[in-house]
Amino acid sequence: MSENEKRSVLSEEEKVERANGQDLFEMTNTQGYQVLKSKLQELAFHSWVDPREVPNKEEFLWRELNGFHGANNAKELLEWIQSSISRAEYLEKKRRGEVSVRPFSIN
Repeated sequence: MSENEKRSVLSEEEKVERANGQDLFEMTNTQGYQVLKSKLQELAFHSWVDPREVPNKEEFLWRELNGFHGANNAKELLEWIQSSISRAEYLEKKRRGEVSVRPFSIN
């Protein structure tokens, strides 16, 4: 089988998805992203409310809830970036014919 026969044609959506993932990967190799990643990880995994600084239970719960949502958003953003990069890697392998893809059909 020739090199061209092994390659797979990506759909337009897959091409966009692959390009976006590659752009995100390039972004992760910058100094600025490393600063941002550290901050997002700090928000995602080291956020809590100091009860000594809160005047009452309602305020504590309000701050804790907001902290949870902020942490969750930071975690989801980090996961989305990694997922997009992984998907781009898969699509590149698919494009090069390194993974076999069976046609999808519903019987």
